[in-house]
Amino acid sequence: MTTETTTPREITLEAFKLKKPDRVPVGVCLGGSWPFFIRNASLADLLDDPIKTASIFYEVNERVDADFITVGTGATALLFQGLGGKIEFSSKGAPSIASILVESESDIDRLDISRAIRSERVQWLRAVAKETVRLNRGRRSLFISGRAPFTLAGQLAGLEMFTKSLYKNKRFVDRLLDFTLELSAAYYEFMLGADGLDGVFIADPSASGDVLSARHFEGVVLPKIVGLLKRLAPYERPSLLHICGNITDRLHLLPETGVGMISVDSKVDLRLAREILGGKIGLAGNVHPVFVLEDMSPGEVAEKTRECLAAAAGGGGFMLLPGCDLSSKVPEENVCEFVRTAHAWMTD
Repeated sequence: MTTETTTPREITLEAFKLKKPDRVPVGVCLGGSWPFFIRNASLADLLDDPIKTASIFYEVNERVDADFITVGTGATALLFQGLGGKIEFSSKGAPSIASILVESESDIDRLDISRAIRSERVQWLRAVAKETVRLNRGRRSLFISGRAPFTLAGQLAGLEMFTKSLYKNKRFVDRLLDFTLELSAAYYEFMLGADGLDGVFIADPSASGDVLSARHFEGVVLPKIVGLLKRLAPYERPSLLHICGNITDRLHLLPETGVGMISVDSKVDLRLAREILGGKIGLAGNVHPVFVLEDMSPGEVAEKTRECLAAAAGGGGFMLLPGCDLSSKVPEENVCEFVRTAHAWMTD
């Protein structure tokens, strides 16, 4: 059934309710760095000015007419820094992690979550979110972005060492995942204190089908996603989970987690994903961020976007997104065409 909705925010939230809004909602980026690329802005130069940061970020999203916006660029690295880790800033976009914090169980005991949340940079993230909410005035849907426990664990210990520990040191894995579940939940709880954020965007790229077997996903990753969503349930906000790579073999597990919508990589067949999920949760994706949005002409972008829409937009409960984050090389005109095509699409 088609509902009568008016604002981009209402249209997006209807999709999360598995309904069919007046048109297909669309977001332009996941981690949120692309708006800064477009403005040639560096977060390193903006860390003392949350108002300017939010202004740059929101202005670009508004200009391309995005319905769905994730707030929290650089959150993972800044949270890592708050725990005592080293990060590096690039001339554009988000900072990167430049050290290992955890090599043994004893290292976990030395990490202080409350210290990380109180840190200057995490406080800055919340200030940016609050200013973005003010600029938005309830028009577009704003979700706070962050990382899932499994991906955070790989970043604290180094992904190679952590994944090897799945076979060699299960006690260490369990201890670290217990810690990162608390870390992730504390971060989201702190950020959701900024009134006006509609939901949570949870990125778990290290849980990719290209990195982890379906067996380990079910036994190790899934319980922590469930635990995080249970912690956030009292906030009664919709949730979007993004996992990179081909996760077709584990899609059937996701409706039982409590997540509202899954965002899939370009490697996933949308028609098959729709069939597997069976309308139990929403689906988002999955125009290729490089081969299409970066490399093709606007006309070709429109054609490929329509292919995604034809595969999955019918019936509602769908949001158009890139298959993964946008690089600094993605032209703004291609992103505008991507959004226009979604807004013009007539669903069945």
